[in-house]
Parts: sequence; C-alpha cells; structure tokens
Amino acid sequence: MRHLFLINPTAGKNTDPDRISAEIHSLMAERGEPYHIRLTEYPHHAEEIARSAAEESVEPLRIYSFGGDGTLNEVVNGAAGYDHVSVTVCPVGSGNDFLKIFTAGREKFSDIGELVGGDEAVFDLVQCNDRLALNIASVGLDARVGVGMVDFKHLPLVSGKFAYVLSLVSNVIKGISNRYEVELDGERLDGEYTLMAACNGRCYGGGFCPVPTAMPDDGKLTFVLVKGVSRFKAASLVKLYGDGRGDQAPDTITIRDGRQLTVRCVKPEIAQLDGEKLVSDLMVIRMSEKKLRFAYPKGASWALETAQTAETV
Repeated sequence: MRHLFLINPTAGKNTDPDRISAEIHSLMAERGEPYHIRLTEYPHHAEEIARSAAEESVEPLRIYSFGGDGTLNEVVNGAAGYDHVSVTVCPVGSGNDFLKIFTAGREKFSDIGELVGGDEAVFDLVQCNDRLALNIASVGLDARVGVGMVDFKHLPLVSGKFAYVLSLVSNVIKGISNRYEVELDGERLDGEYTLMAACNGRCYGGGFCPVPTAMPDDGKLTFVLVKGVSRFKAASLVKLYGDGRGDQAPDTITIRDGRQLTVRCVKPEIAQLDGEKLVSDLMVIRMSEKKLRFAYPKGASWALETAQTAETV
C-alpha cells in the first residue's frame, strides 16, 4: 500500500507541520512502505492533490487528511469513487465534527500509527449539485451560520461550539427564514423554512447533533426540515434541534429518511457541505452514487449500541 499524508498548515491554531512530518518519517521508516508528505498551499489544493494521486496510483492508496472538516471535505471530493483509495483523518483542525460519529475509539484518530494500521469501511456520501459531503449538507439559516463560523473561530478563547453560537446570533439578527420550493422524494413541500439539512453523519456546528441515529453506511440519508419561525420561537428550538430532539416539535420540525431533496430559492443562497460553501438558487441534495472507503483505527466504532452502552456506564 502507498500512503499520502496531506497536511493543512493553517488548520487549527497550533498545527505544527514539522512535528507531524517528523512523526510520519519515524513511523514509515519502520514500515518500509512508500509514502509521500504534501502541505496544502491554497483552498481546494488538498482536493487537487488527492484526485491526482488517486488517478495516478495503480495500487492501493491511503490518503491521510491532517486538518479539520474542511480539509477532509476537500480530500473526500478528490478521492471519492476510487475503489483502490481509502481516506482517513488525523484531527488537528478547529472543527472535527464528522469524527463525533465514532462512539468508541475516537481518540485513536490522533495516533498516526493507528491510522496507518487501521481497518476500512465503505461510507455513503451526500451530493449537493456537483459537490460532495461526508457528514451533513444544509441550506438556510444553518448553512449561513455554519459558513459564518469561520469569522469567529480564529478569535482568542473561541471554541467550535461558541463560534457556532456567535454566528447564530449574528445571522438571526439578519433574518430567520425564506420561502422555498421544496420537493422531498417526489412530494411537494413548498413553504417558509428556517433550514433544511441532509444528514449522513450525526454532529456538526461544533457539537450540534440533529440526527443522533444517523449511520454513514446504511444507504440512506436523514432529512431535517425546519419550518419558518419567529426569532422568539427559533431561540426555543435551537436546543431541541441541537440535542437531536426535533421529534418533540413535529408541527415545526420534519425528520424523514429519504434519498433526494430539491430546493429552489428565490435568489442564490448559501448551502454548506461539511462547512464548505456552495452558492446557488437550486440545490439538489441526494445520496451520491459514489462511495468512500474510510479508514479508521482498529477497535473504533460508530455503532449506536456502543453509544447507548456508554451513556449507561
């Protein structure tokens, strides 16, 4: 197997490419397998490198993303659909929400040796127009908030969830909902909406978990549609939505498994795919035909029963 280590030197606040590279050199010297280390230099560079490596490699290739959800998203878009390529992530970014799906062994992702010797699984992908997401794609208030988090993450003492809250407050002031033409698996659901999300993973926005039962490998997506509400009611729904208790507000929040959501906007709006921005007046969000081979440490698990057992201990 060949190994490609992609390091985003601007991810997080304390990423040290020299230290990471030294650790990789030491580990791979013992394994004797071919490897390469690349530092990303500009937006979407990780995607370009991953796609080029996937196209050129004729033997199994594992790509390691050193960064946050944004860097991982780039690597996923470059490597998805190649059966001989697996992708994994070493979390050094300011946001690593996708990994929160792992209910056991999540800490092992910070150990490069565990990633090199890890297992593989085939995960589903969300597609919005021509872009992919491994975790969650959304449009509406939540997308504006998610993308806007970037403006707050680099402030001193601001964590991922606090950055989400600051961005939420800022965007609530600007406006809560818009009117959309909406079609979910052939059913028309036009109306005023605050946000609409398609979930393959469970958590985003620095810790919000709208679908705690989502599975990345079950061949389906879970869609969450939140109707247009007032600023006052929005504040009361944030905790329900973030805690995965949207079913307690069935008159406002629709949660449904499905395969495709089509959203037509009055004017171009922001959609977010794992925190990455897409702007369009038409979003077709569906299960992608492409799959992703995802590598994870031995013993790590995203099983729901593991999470339920942990909660009772």
